[in-house]
Amino acid sequence: MEVMRLIIAGGGSGGHFFPAMAIINEIIKRKNIKYMYVGSESGIESKKWSLPVSNRKLLAMKGIKNKSVLEKMDAILLLLNAIKESRSIIKEFQPDAVLGVGGYASFPLVMTAVTMGIPSAIHEQNSVPGLANKLLSRFVRRVFISFEQSSRYLPYEKTVLTGLPIRYKPQKRVAGHSGKKTILVLGGSQGAHQINELMVKALDSLIDMKDKVKFIHQTGIADQVYVEQTYKRYEFDARVFDFIDDMNVVFEQADLAISRAGASTLFELAAYGIPAILIPYPSAASDHQTLNANEVLQHGGAIVLPSTVKEPNLLTRAIHELINDEERVKKMSIAMLKWAKPDSAVKIVDEMIALAGKV
Repeated sequence: MEVMRLIIAGGGSGGHFFPAMAIINEIIKRKNIKYMYVGSESGIESKKWSLPVSNRKLLAMKGIKNKSVLEKMDAILLLLNAIKESRSIIKEFQPDAVLGVGGYASFPLVMTAVTMGIPSAIHEQNSVPGLANKLLSRFVRRVFISFEQSSRYLPYEKTVLTGLPIRYKPQKRVAGHSGKKTILVLGGSQGAHQINELMVKALDSLIDMKDKVKFIHQTGIADQVYVEQTYKRYEFDARVFDFIDDMNVVFEQADLAISRAGASTLFELAAYGIPAILIPYPSAASDHQTLNANEVLQHGGAIVLPSTVKEPNLLTRAIHELINDEERVKKMSIAMLKWAKPDSAVKIVDEMIALAGKV
């Protein structure tokens, strides 16, 4: 194949940035694709980028939703400037195709590429697309979706079910090697106070399982000390972190996860075959985390608790049921693996090559 030039645009949060990095890692393997990543100055990509800076451009962008009139005017001015910068980036890099992965930088770059006649596509991470991707879907040539149900909100003839590209490649699972079941508790990169509170309240009712379970708990920085001290008071075997850099290590050890239902987390858990007790984030746009979770539930890989749950009864019941029913956990693990799409990045890159006519 002749050399292809591809721009990947988007980022802001880990939910957009990490799938972009998974796609870029696949691109790097190909050796015949030159890439440029375009992100936001205020996004996670400005801090977590670990590849050559020459392959990255950052746009000054701000959100508009729930802002004052003056803040919205400032954001619109930045958007107009970002469109101008996007045109300059495209003219300089001369891409054969452009892929938007959501986030602030995705919209101006992809929209500009469309107006310049460059073959373009977007990837929607969640079950319900945001406003920007709904608009872009009318103009791009391909829409890659993570969840089956997303197709009902987007032009059906353009959608391709790819799943969501993940950061890690599962190796050998070592779950349960210590004789105890490892429960991984996750609230997202910033932690989740609701989940931390539920877990702490649940410990009193889990005393009878002290010899059966141990915990790995990512709390976020605000709750770390409080949660760690509570595990110690109840004498549970627990490792508590404010943030876990290498999730691959803990995924390989986990028998069960208690987690939010962000798309990246779900696809990572699925790739490792980790059954989950899901507590969707109640303030997610269009309640998309509940819809994300329900798709996993329908495939048999998870138990879903109400997003507004405050008391630990449902959580303690679910933990008891799963830890005491090894056969059920095995079935849920198999269901997760069946739902997983570990080759998502490969499929997206192949589709972009075809879209650019470089096959």
